[in-house]
Amino acid sequence: MADGRDWRAAGAYPLRLDVPGASPPGRGPAPGSPAMTSPRARRPSGFSLIEILVVITIIGLLITLAVGPVQNAMEAGKVTACRKNLADIGVAMKAWKEQRNHGRWPKESGIRFLLILYKVGEITGRNSDKFLCPGTPDANDLGPDGEPGSSYADWDNLDPTTISYAGRDQDTMPIKGGDESTIPIACDDNDGRPNHRFVTNILYADGSTGSFDIKGEKAAAVLEGLPDVEKTGLSIGPDCPYEPLRALRGD
Repeated sequence: MADGRDWRAAGAYPLRLDVPGASPPGRGPAPGSPAMTSPRARRPSGFSLIEILVVITIIGLLITLAVGPVQNAMEAGKVTACRKNLADIGVAMKAWKEQRNHGRWPKESGIRFLLILYKVGEITGRNSDKFLCPGTPDANDLGPDGEPGSSYADWDNLDPTTISYAGRDQDTMPIKGGDESTIPIACDDNDGRPNHRFVTNILYADGSTGSFDIKGEKAAAVLEGLPDVEKTGLSIGPDCPYEPLRALRGD
């Protein structure tokens, strides 16, 4: 160097004044330099309000798309479990009728037509849940001991709200033979509220089960002029628009 000193050995470097924005070591970039004005350096951390709103919108859309299928799947499961209940009631009814009642149907009507199975001991205890549709909040453990089925102990004062199904009306439409696969002996009792959103399950005298779907193709002509049936449910009994279910009652 001109002055005879080795600035590299001293650990110092000359200041380049000819470089725009240059500053002495350790003092940071000079005001107005590219390092101070770079957008990358000035960008704040975190998410912007618009980004948060976009995420919330997407999440809401995904939830909306998922709720429908989940609800439909849950409803389908309840309909299937309900039909299984009716099938089990049919098995118990057939066994009692053939083995213990000399091939005769119960003489009782409505809910007693079905609850005779509790009275004679065919369906008791925890199996009494067979009389409750999974699509309803009905309960039958309201008797003195609080056990399942205890609500049926007082035969003369049965509460229709403790059973979810309507039974055959033997008083006005007794079973007189015929094709048992077409003779309904029980179904969902939709009085006050439908057991299911669209479907009414049916138990036939031969033990088979079926259903009437108010959204089905065959229902259009049957339900013509009944716009509120989706809210109120398919009525059961003499005023039922679907003729086979006029032979049942829920009291």
